[in-house]
Amino acid sequence: MLSLRLLRLLVQGLFVMLLCTSSYLAGFLFGHHSTPESTKLYGAIMSVDRSIHSHLDDFSSIRSGSKSRTDGGSDCLQNMSEEQLVEYHVQRELEKHRKEQTAVEGSKGSMRADVHKSSSKTRRFPTETMGRYLNKVVRVKKGELDEYFDFGNPIEVGHAGSNIEDALILYSYPNALSTTKDKRLASAAEYIHASGIPLTDPITATENCDSMNVIFTGNPGKTRQCTAIVANLPSYHVQRWMKVNTTRSSIIEADLPLSLVSRGYAGKRGKSNFYAPVSSGRYSPVQKHWKMLLTFVKYLDTVLDDLRPILAKIARQNAVVVMTCNMGQSQLLMNFACSARRRGFDLGNILVFPSDVETKELAEGLGLATYYDEKNMGPLPSGAAKRYGDKQFTGMMYAKVLCVLYPLLLGYDVLFQDVDVVWIDKKRDPLEFFQNESSNMTHFDVIFQHDGSNSIRYAPYSANSGFFFARANKRTQYLFTSLLLHSDLILTWDSQQQVLVQLLAEHSSLFGLNVEILGRGTEMFPGGYHYHRNNAFMKKFIKRETKSYAFHMSWTENKDNKLLFLRQLGEWYVTDTCIDKPVSAILGDRSPSSSDLAPLVKPCCAMVPIFSCHYRDKASLHPCKISPSIDEGTRSFW
Repeated sequence: MLSLRLLRLLVQGLFVMLLCTSSYLAGFLFGHHSTPESTKLYGAIMSVDRSIHSHLDDFSSIRSGSKSRTDGGSDCLQNMSEEQLVEYHVQRELEKHRKEQTAVEGSKGSMRADVHKSSSKTRRFPTETMGRYLNKVVRVKKGELDEYFDFGNPIEVGHAGSNIEDALILYSYPNALSTTKDKRLASAAEYIHASGIPLTDPITATENCDSMNVIFTGNPGKTRQCTAIVANLPSYHVQRWMKVNTTRSSIIEADLPLSLVSRGYAGKRGKSNFYAPVSSGRYSPVQKHWKMLLTFVKYLDTVLDDLRPILAKIARQNAVVVMTCNMGQSQLLMNFACSARRRGFDLGNILVFPSDVETKELAEGLGLATYYDEKNMGPLPSGAAKRYGDKQFTGMMYAKVLCVLYPLLLGYDVLFQDVDVVWIDKKRDPLEFFQNESSNMTHFDVIFQHDGSNSIRYAPYSANSGFFFARANKRTQYLFTSLLLHSDLILTWDSQQQVLVQLLAEHSSLFGLNVEILGRGTEMFPGGYHYHRNNAFMKKFIKRETKSYAFHMSWTENKDNKLLFLRQLGEWYVTDTCIDKPVSAILGDRSPSSSDLAPLVKPCCAMVPIFSCHYRDKASLHPCKISPSIDEGTRSFW
């Protein structure tokens, strides 16, 4: 009987030890290399034999009463039979095993959670397929980025919380974003984060960049636009694709496939703003352009020889102000000269390139230096443009190219301005603004007034070609040489401005031409945009509460309206007796004395501005509330 009980005890003990051993193996397999406490006795792993003997020893001690018990059930244990004691120890070991299994499963669950947590750090850009060109991304405030670098483009800065406030910076290599200052930023830039793409400052975002590509993008047509970034041999041009039929110049049609189009294609109008000129035919702009180029090349050396002594005499700090004009626009030229003289400006550094003899005589009669390039400009139209882009307007664009190119080729900086410009205050000479060595603009090759229009035709710069400054260097010399060589496009597109803006973009990318566009919101050089769109600014301007250098009456259809607007604004100084008249008609039989270098100033230039009301809805020096509106449905300016 005793041998059977011992055999049963041995079997049960062996079963318990197998369970304990399995706990140890499970812990080992799941990375818990330390031995479970239930399989240790004084730091040593228990063997099956030792476990059995240990339980038998406990049994004998309890039965004899020699082993003290601290638990409350010691009396019960002493009264148990041998079979009951064995069963008790077996159940106790099974309970230990269950606890150990629970602990192991808990460790395994914790381990799985750690693995899941690690795998939740999903990279924003998969290394396997994009790691060579995209690794991290951050956001910066667009206004702060432009302020730090001054890209030159006019930046439309979104107000706080707007949907154009931030710019994205993408990183081709992981270490292109510094990780030493802010490791959390580097991690959030690389891995998907609950808070989205991290925001930082321009310095932190770019201090580790050895190079940076800057892409300006927008969606002026408000189409369902997509942008593809393709790892490849780099291109510094953007391809434009649209769902249009280019054969019939259709508008966007959703069922059409995407097709390559001109970057100037207006999808909602079904029209391209950029198209190649016709090379053949009687009225081919290319043929006309070639003939004009032949004349230019033939007489270039003669013209430059003529200009050298003139420019040497009038230039100040190696810079001149140049203008060009025909008889049809002469009253605007006269108004510039008269208003500037009455305000105390010295006009000795201005050179006018007239396209006819009558305008040459008027300019000289107002004390302005002139150069009449008869071979190139003589054939140009002498009448006033009736509207933007007509034949008279387009014809004079050629003169605007030449009068800038000539001084640049001779090494002189040039401030070019249209004749519908007035200077405001003697203390603010426009040329000095651009020549100021202490300003932050001395590194720019060309600086333009903002046109005010965000038309795709003038993207990306919206530069106004009627008021700009060019520093003489090889980049600007080649820019305006290229503009001359693209005169066929000027004739085709009816716009020198449109062609010039595209060349600015191309030369900036190709040659590193440094272009600056004065912001539309700045007050130094306001123009037609402000006059027609910003009444609040114009009221301050009229009260002389702005720091304006010059005002440009752009955005106006024709000369007649320019005259009326300038009179109403209090910026008109030409007497009626001199408008649209040659010098002979103004002076009559009077012969100016040899000492009078500006004989037209006295009869033609009023001492104070000549004011008259014309339109109640346009800016005026004095209220014009009883005058009609020029734009339908608009309120009175005052």
